[in-house]
Amino acid sequence: MTFNRLPILTIFVASANSFALEPMTDEAMTQVTGQNGVYLSGDITFNELGGPLTSTDPNNIDPDGAGPLIAVWGSCAQKAAGEVERCGARLSAKTNATEGYYVLDEMRGKLSFEGLTLKAREIDQSTDDFGGDEVAFDGKTVLEIGLPNNIRFEDFSYNLATSNTARPTDAGHQQRDLYGVEINGNIEMHGNLLLFPTGTP
Repeated sequence: MTFNRLPILTIFVASANSFALEPMTDEAMTQVTGQNGVYLSGDITFNELGGPLTSTDPNNIDPDGAGPLIAVWGSCAQKAAGEVERCGARLSAKTNATEGYYVLDEMRGKLSFEGLTLKAREIDQSTDDFGGDEVAFDGKTVLEIGLPNNIRFEDFSYNLATSNTARPTDAGHQQRDLYGVEINGNIEMHGNLLLFPTGTP
């Protein structure tokens, strides 16, 4: 029985070795064709558990159960007075050096996407038409973002606002909520988004 197993074991070892990774020469690489790019799918959940935020409002409970309450971000007592504070996520962006901030506030829920692509693209002014902008970038490489084929929203909501500071805890903070959005369902998207480089790398 022992002698019958030896040839099988030898063949198995030889087969495993034949599929081992090996370096490729430059000549071999010239025979390989393909294209650049990344295809992404995934999901993002904003504050699924509510967010570990507290304030010094009366009757609030420290999330970790130890030490005094610390004003980490801002007050959400109007949402859950007397309980561990749970606020939505916040994203603020400054569009120029003098004006205030655009804010996506109280972001909650989940969004899933399928078919987001990233790849490098060379601009050719003879074939690309971006209203004249292609001339300045002729021959340069830009990042092309292919919009997802499908985006699914589950209990997703946010408030669009303007603010004079990035954070609610900054001195003199004032914010004006413009409108709120609640989304459930699917959105189909088509097209590409190009990111053009600026400055000297």
